[in-house]
Amino acid sequence: MARQRGFTLLELMVVVAIVGVLAMIAVASYKGYMRKARLQEGIAFLMDLKLKQETYFSAYSQYVDTGENACDFYPSDAAFKPEYLPVGWGAWDCTAPANKAIQGFCALGYSGPPTPETFFQYVTIGWAPGDANPPGEYFTNFTNNPRRWWLARARTYLDPAGDNMVAFAITSDLTQVAEDDPEYKCKQ
Repeated sequence: MARQRGFTLLELMVVVAIVGVLAMIAVASYKGYMRKARLQEGIAFLMDLKLKQETYFSAYSQYVDTGENACDFYPSDAAFKPEYLPVGWGAWDCTAPANKAIQGFCALGYSGPPTPETFFQYVTIGWAPGDANPPGEYFTNFTNNPRRWWLARARTYLDPAGDNMVAFAITSDLTQVAEDDPEYKCKQ
């Protein structure tokens, strides 16, 4: 009598369950990798802003503002919705900047958006003649040279619901980007 070869239904279900578990692990790992990659956009842009702010200061003895304060982000809150990430930067015309943010970015040497779309909002403010002291929460010792301060911030949503926000900041006092409070004095 010849014996039949094949898989039983139980063996097939065990294989399907193992493949399902491996797929869940792979998807979670992929999402984590994509989140880390997305966060690198903000960190890289802040490091570039650091270099551009210091270059601008060495040429003009002041820093550039892209907003009125540390919460005046670009793209604006009205255009930056978590469910629509990434958002487009919009067109930049450095010959006739549409707003203070674009004017500031153009002054720093950006001739247009670094990428067509962004996952982050950005702002940088710094000392210029007539400015008040910097935000005290970000600066520990500016009394020796009150003219040498600037701050750059970036923030984004980690989920489409907008429940989880992350922010980074770098200042003239810091050598590297640090995690920041996403709602720092930005609540109305």
